[in-house]
Amino acid sequence: MAHTPSTEQADILNSRANVVHIDAVAGSGKTTTMAMVARDACARGLAPAAIACLAFSAGARKRFVQKLAEEGAPSGIIVSTVADYALRHLGKLKAVGMLDLPPRITGREMRERIVQAAEQVWERYERAGIATDFDFGIEHSTDRIDHLLQVLRQLKAALKTHQFAEEDFRSVGLHEMSEAHDLPVQLIEICAEYERLREPSPGEFAWQADDDFVPDLVRLLAMYPAALDHLWHAALYLVDEWHDVNAAEFQLITLLKRRGRLVVVGDRDQVIDEARGAELRFSTDTFLAAYPDAVRFPLRRSRRFGPSVSRAVSRLTSRQVESIEGLHTVQHKLRYAPLVAGSCAAAVVAHVKKVHEAEQSVQLSDIAVITRDDDQSIDIENALIDARIPYRCEEVVSYLLRPEILFMRALLHIVSGRYETLEKDAATVQSMVTALAAFVSMPADPQQFENDYMKTSRAPRKTPLEEAIVSVQGAPSALRWFFEGIVTVQRETDSQLTRNWKARFAVCIEELTANSASLPTAASVLQAVQRMVDLPAAVGRAMPRRSEADTAVRSIRSFTQFAEACGTMSIADFLAELHARQRRLSARTDAQRHRAQLVLTTVRAAKGQEWDHVILPYLQRGEFPRTPNLAEEKRFLYVAMTRARASLALAEPDDSHRELWSSLLHGVAARTGGSDSAG
Repeated sequence: MAHTPSTEQADILNSRANVVHIDAVAGSGKTTTMAMVARDACARGLAPAAIACLAFSAGARKRFVQKLAEEGAPSGIIVSTVADYALRHLGKLKAVGMLDLPPRITGREMRERIVQAAEQVWERYERAGIATDFDFGIEHSTDRIDHLLQVLRQLKAALKTHQFAEEDFRSVGLHEMSEAHDLPVQLIEICAEYERLREPSPGEFAWQADDDFVPDLVRLLAMYPAALDHLWHAALYLVDEWHDVNAAEFQLITLLKRRGRLVVVGDRDQVIDEARGAELRFSTDTFLAAYPDAVRFPLRRSRRFGPSVSRAVSRLTSRQVESIEGLHTVQHKLRYAPLVAGSCAAAVVAHVKKVHEAEQSVQLSDIAVITRDDDQSIDIENALIDARIPYRCEEVVSYLLRPEILFMRALLHIVSGRYETLEKDAATVQSMVTALAAFVSMPADPQQFENDYMKTSRAPRKTPLEEAIVSVQGAPSALRWFFEGIVTVQRETDSQLTRNWKARFAVCIEELTANSASLPTAASVLQAVQRMVDLPAAVGRAMPRRSEADTAVRSIRSFTQFAEACGTMSIADFLAELHARQRRLSARTDAQRHRAQLVLTTVRAAKGQEWDHVILPYLQRGEFPRTPNLAEEKRFLYVAMTRARASLALAEPDDSHRELWSSLLHGVAARTGGSDSAG
């Protein structure tokens, strides 16, 4: 059903400017407006096939299709992600004989090739006799490989991988890129080696993955400008969620536009998607520099939330945000004692119960708890489990199954010698063994994996890690032998850094086991591990990106605090408690799969979604904001707050701890006084 255009939308629809930039706010009908533009263009005689509607994700593309149907736009309009649109053009270049389209590879093949690249860089270091503390043994760690592929993805999005072919890259660009992205030089070298394997000659690619389509097409068009003449050129480009655009996509859209009309819509305060290389400058200065004659229109009236949220986010962002008439969003303040463990989580759960019980129509699936980062979920998950409130983690892994927590759980099993809870739990064993391998190290060469107690059958040999997983699944007590006889054994192929880490962990477990009588509780063991081992550095080896490593370290600290809250509970009882919680969560999730469950997610995962009732916990210094970049932190909070429709609850320290109040809320919630809610 078509919507009646608002005054703001009517101004946009009546414009005939060649380039239009729509500056929107959350919930203001961005995609609906673009669908209206497409519909009206067809009504004026433009052929549907001459319109290209572009988005940056499959989900955004799906919403675009839905809105076009709702607005009665004719069929035949091209609706595509920018990546798929680039692939279509690469196919066109192949059709005219300008390109031999390379084979597409799977995620598994990408992992194999990045491991190959790491091995070649390591061999280069060995031949040159260059000493390094970097651990090139990534092949046994899925997490490290995935982190490295994410780095590569961001470099591609920023078009930085095109610099790898420059002659002076090794001497200058390598270190500059390393410093700019706060990454070890060796990671950049591995990415460069991967790209050299993929592009052995300029403009000729050995393979392609989804992340390659846009940067590869940009590179080809830069090398062969005449190729533009062979591509399709739309008369009207409509780009949704412009705030998610990255450097490669911006460059491609600019090249393809030519004489066509361009209309983009975005919300500059939703630029938080660093994982795909989105940058604020493309919604502001870079766009204006590329299109100085662009006409800007606002979409400042939200159709999602009421005046209370509009006023709050207006003060937060210094932008004018309004709400359409008839909307009403209640704001609640949840107070907690920040120095009391579990206080915030208890306040959250109490509010969930209050909201759920207030009206029969409120389902648990109407409620979302949105945290700044993953690590903040531990106390909340435990409180939800204790309160028997079914929940699902949306694009977030439950703390019970995160690698850093499984690593600490594995150490508890090894020190205590208790493995009962791992019996017949193949999934947890697999993840736990993988976590041990990632955080310490283990050999990748099957020839170095000849321990009788690890041999499982006469079947064809698996990889060393697969052998270990099968063995521990069959006999959980083999976890200790895996740790002592495989993981921490020093080998000739190890770097000096790897040998040092193996020695540290071996000594740590040896001393903890010898002193087990004085370490009767899980908390005492976890505290001892953190005293004996530099966990931030250990985590940094497994997770090279600093932000992710910091989150993992925070998870370990929260997990230790949970163990401390369990008091004198023995290690065996604590492991049993974790197992019971995991089983209750799994059973409840399975039983409730088709029923209402509360949503537990993070700000990044929540972007693009909305719920009737939203709860934001841990709005205090060091938690939210948690980085010195207050401009970015404000954007995170803006995204989180604008997911709410009927109510928004902000959890912050009580009045006696004003010094811990979030600086993001000063002047928003803090200055309004002691009212518990606002209309």
